[in-house]
Amino acid sequence: MAECGAQCALSIITVGFVWGATNPFLRRGATKQEDLERKKEDERLLEIVGRFLKSFLDWRFSVPFVINQSGSILFNALVVNFPVTIVVPCVNVIQLIATILVGRALGEKIDKSSARQTIGMLLASTAIIGMLCVD
Repeated sequence: MAECGAQCALSIITVGFVWGATNPFLRRGATKQEDLERKKEDERLLEIVGRFLKSFLDWRFSVPFVINQSGSILFNALVVNFPVTIVVPCVNVIQLIATILVGRALGEKIDKSSARQTIGMLLASTAIIGMLCVD
């Protein structure tokens, strides 16, 4: 198995958290914009493009979007510089955990399966620790 040192592990955790923590904020920003302008069935292409561009003027969407895309760029840098077999699964699991935790902290309603989610997060965390720490 390829090695992943402290720099690799810290980078994976940071990118996974940044990438995942922005998802609830993106959802919130997109929902706020959608509430302001309900979709019309007969919208023209220019109206759709205009609404899309207008969403970037709302800081509730644009700031998390820029941070999220920065996470995507950093993820690609990780894939180039560190073992793909470690980076991809670990970042994706950390992203999922961060999305759930930040979503809960923001008061998002999550399905009744919160016990399953908690068990899943614990198992995923154990797997990440195993991948990052065991040689």
